[in-house]
Amino acid sequence: MNNTGKQAGSYFLVSFTQTFVEFGAFAFLQLLKLPAPVPGAVSVFISGCWNYMLNRNITFKSSANYLKSITQFILLYVWNFCFLSLMLQILPVYFGWNPMAVKLFTMGCQGIWGFLLCKFVIFKKA
Repeated sequence: MNNTGKQAGSYFLVSFTQTFVEFGAFAFLQLLKLPAPVPGAVSVFISGCWNYMLNRNITFKSSANYLKSITQFILLYVWNFCFLSLMLQILPVYFGWNPMAVKLFTMGCQGIWGFLLCKFVIFKKA
């Protein structure tokens, strides 16, 4: 298996474990009847810390500048949060989606563009 294949496997393994962390936090906070963006923000933050450390150090074995990679990673997560928040406003209202289904859908989208950005931009070796 080539390096990209190994990285993709590792990235999606990290994402798989991250999914349980993120979705678990989101579901728990949903049970508290908080407005949907609040559980979204908290769950993304918790899982983002998990994701950054494992992918930087294990998946991509990156030596990229910390400040630059953290800034880019945060921007990715800000985008992911905005995307989740927007989808939580659109999909349930106009298409009748359950917020949990919206969360799963957005996590899938984020996994695809997240790998590409981590590999080719965020953790790209100088």
